[in-house]
Amino acid sequence: MDIRRMLRVSLVILVVMVLAVSMSACLRQASTGPEGTSEEGYPVPGASETPSEIQIAATATVQASQGGDGSGNGGGSGGDTNQPIAVTETPAPVVPTDTPAPVQYVQPTEGIPTEYTLRYGEFPFCIARRFNVNQYELLSKNGLGLNSSVYVGMTLKIPQTGNHFDGEIALKAHPANYTVKAGETLEIIACKFGNVSPDLIALQNNLETPYTLSVGQKLVIP
Repeated sequence: MDIRRMLRVSLVILVVMVLAVSMSACLRQASTGPEGTSEEGYPVPGASETPSEIQIAATATVQASQGGDGSGNGGGSGGDTNQPIAVTETPAPVVPTDTPAPVQYVQPTEGIPTEYTLRYGEFPFCIARRFNVNQYELLSKNGLGLNSSVYVGMTLKIPQTGNHFDGEIALKAHPANYTVKAGETLEIIACKFGNVSPDLIALQNNLETPYTLSVGQKLVIP
């Protein structure tokens, strides 16, 4: 009789426990999952994630190395982080290194030459003044008189006695400025001044051979 009573009591207790468990299961919301992480400790998809200190430090390092916000283009949007930043440089102006060769001018003959060939517009007295030699010795040395004819290309022998020109050696005062007239050459102009050579006038005015002059051109007579 006691055994049966104990079985009934045990059966009642078992039924009560089963009902209690069933009721507690019905009260839990099946659609509500764990917030933030799963039971295994991994992030749940769709849940908000808080970056760790390691992730923050890594992001700051990438931004510092790229000079911007980590996008690879200095803070802009839509850039490819794998593309290198294009650097443009303004080319330096090209400085020409070729220096033009200096113009070669005819240098006047130093001293008194032993011979001289007459050019257009020149005559014996003109040459005697230019080299400051005695004009009569010049005529005598070349077999010429006061009325002798001379020609372009005639070679005159220049006396070397050291006797100077007899008279005014300069026909016009210089240094001076001179305006070229029609038909004039450097030789004609030089003879007008007397003791100056055409080559020296060309050198003074930076003229190149063949010394082409134009009417109205201004020349400096040294």
